[in-house]
Amino acid sequence: MLAMRRAILLESTLIVGATLVAGPLHAQSNSALAESLFREGKKLLEAKRFDEACPKFVESARLDLSSGVELALGLCLEGQGKFASAWGAYLSAANLAHHDGRPDRENAAKARANALEPKLSHVTFDVVPATSGLAGLELRQDGVVIGSPAWINAPVDPGPHKLEVTAPGKKPFSRSYSVGAIGDSVTVHVPALEDAPLPPAPEEVVSVVVPEHHAPEPQTGKWVKPFGFVLGGTGIAALGVGTALGIITLNDASQVHGICPTTSTNTCASGQARSENQTAQTLANVSTGLFIGGGVAVATGLILVLASPRSKEGASKSAWVRPALSPTFAGVSGGF
Repeated sequence: MLAMRRAILLESTLIVGATLVAGPLHAQSNSALAESLFREGKKLLEAKRFDEACPKFVESARLDLSSGVELALGLCLEGQGKFASAWGAYLSAANLAHHDGRPDRENAAKARANALEPKLSHVTFDVVPATSGLAGLELRQDGVVIGSPAWINAPVDPGPHKLEVTAPGKKPFSRSYSVGAIGDSVTVHVPALEDAPLPPAPEEVVSVVVPEHHAPEPQTGKWVKPFGFVLGGTGIAALGVGTALGIITLNDASQVHGICPTTSTNTCASGQARSENQTAQTLANVSTGLFIGGGVAVATGLILVLASPRSKEGASKSAWVRPALSPTFAGVSGGF
């Protein structure tokens, strides 16, 4: 247990030590790079290669800000003719030098700033109340936000500039202007901003329901199934009538047979018997004919019904036909 505590304590000590060392090492690395850039900038400044020297000083100040770097940057910017930016760098150098206890450098920076101040040009942004009171209003000069305290008589470098004004719900406003080299004063008027157009309303999606279209059934062949039912029903009726006649014929034939043993009328004893025998034969022939015709009609009707096109309504319906026989009636009945 004691060994574990010692191991944890040792590990914690190493971590803390590494953190404390990493900070100074990182700072030393930045300081070394800043010093290297500062020296390169000084050589370029002495050669009056201002456009190459100034970026060196800017980066050196970003890595390790100091009064010496700010003072050198002021000299470089002044050499470029950017008097407002140089004036700001001198003031920054004076403040840093005062903080570091370098009165010599502080005095030198203040002297440079005081000598440069009469050369400064200024710009005033005349913003109408309708615009200055807008929520979220933003003024940018050359991409840099300018707060309302700096809208009046603000130092500005000579040369061309661009002002951009934006506010929520308003159309952006922009204006380009130019400032003279020494002691110029420019006023830029900012009018009331126009309302921005409303965003287009989202397109309404209209759903169109297209009803199903069922092609009408062809008219050809519609008569086939009804005709088949009629023909079949007629055939069934013929079969029923033929059956009834056959029953009657058989009954009569049994009575006549005792009088007329043969179908020949010459063997009959009386004219009445011969007449009844003749009637029985006729009924038998009619019954046979009805059976044959009825069978043909039923078969033909069945073929027509089965071969006819089947409609949707017909698919759910059925029809029936059956013979109706009784001692006093012979016919056909049906339904759909």
